[in-house]
Amino acid sequence: MRIRKVEIYAGTVYYRAPFKISLGTSEQSDEVLVKIYGEDGFYGIGEASPSLGITGETQGSVLAVSDYLSSKIIGLNTENLNFILDRIHNSVYGNTSAKAAFDIALHDLTSKENGKQLYKYLGGYRDRILTDITIGIMDKKDAIKKTKLWKKKGIKRIKIKVGLDIDKDLDRIEAIRGVAGAGTQLFVDANQGWRPKEAILNIKRMEQFGIDFVEQPVVAHDIEGLAFVRNNSSVPIMADESVHSPFDAVRVVKNKAADMINIKLMKAGGISRAVKIANISEAAGIENMVGCMMEGSFGIGAGIHFALSAKNVVFTDLDSDMDMKNTLSGKVILPFKDGYREALREPGIGIEDLSKDEVKLVKTITKVVEKKTF
Repeated sequence: MRIRKVEIYAGTVYYRAPFKISLGTSEQSDEVLVKIYGEDGFYGIGEASPSLGITGETQGSVLAVSDYLSSKIIGLNTENLNFILDRIHNSVYGNTSAKAAFDIALHDLTSKENGKQLYKYLGGYRDRILTDITIGIMDKKDAIKKTKLWKKKGIKRIKIKVGLDIDKDLDRIEAIRGVAGAGTQLFVDANQGWRPKEAILNIKRMEQFGIDFVEQPVVAHDIEGLAFVRNNSSVPIMADESVHSPFDAVRVVKNKAADMINIKLMKAGGISRAVKIANISEAAGIENMVGCMMEGSFGIGAGIHFALSAKNVVFTDLDSDMDMKNTLSGKVILPFKDGYREALREPGIGIEDLSKDEVKLVKTITKVVEKKTF
């Protein structure tokens, strides 16, 4: 079936409360949605959640790139999905969340054309998967309150953001452990907040609280530093910002720099590249987490489907939609029960349409427009 039209939308998701990590504080995220139309009434929707500090993108840059990428795929046959995905990835350097929006929309479209839920279209592996919830850098009192709230909802895994003040971090971790109990898994994420030697000392002090792993302790580009921390830590180390692409995953593997890798669709450029990172990781004996940026329902929905399809994914951090006032899908709520995320039952991602009240149509592309590139 041929791609006959692409619509590009802009929208904003808002957090219920400011979300603080070592890299900064966020209250909202300006998203881009891509709606790709095939034939016979089918369409697919993908979401870009750009981050200037992580992917180097803004809503404005994603809108510009989306216009360009749309012109590259009009008229192509969705039965040749891998060809279309290669064209998207090779048409422009970087811009991974923009590429992710197209990749997700194409997977949503083609799985609908085949009458399958997306995770089953990808091959399937499981029907539900545990997620953690994330507690940002906040006052201990607020952290305790949030822990109690999520424990009542059945959460079994908690990720704790750290990296600004080790003494306050330790105090908060101890308080969360006290409320969560010994049966709850705790993860720590420094978001590049420490120097290598500092990381080793800080992790040593955290060991007493039964931490399952520490995520991205050092700056993303310092693979040597990451390996140094891993080799001197009794707690497993997860790479996040250090791995965007399959090439990055190979580099981490070669340097024996991490025990685990966090795959995010916005970093990787969508599901197709995420699958490659998972395959590289599995071959190297490295487990994966599927994480998120600040996506609404379409991005988180795609992440859930990918996680359900991939054997090597043993952790997920797919919770941003549950901390938002709106998710760009109207009243659609992605399943969450007793700490598990599941897929919606309808074909594709399972969300019928975007919410016209939450987004604005920016452009419609219906024909190929050749643009000069350098």
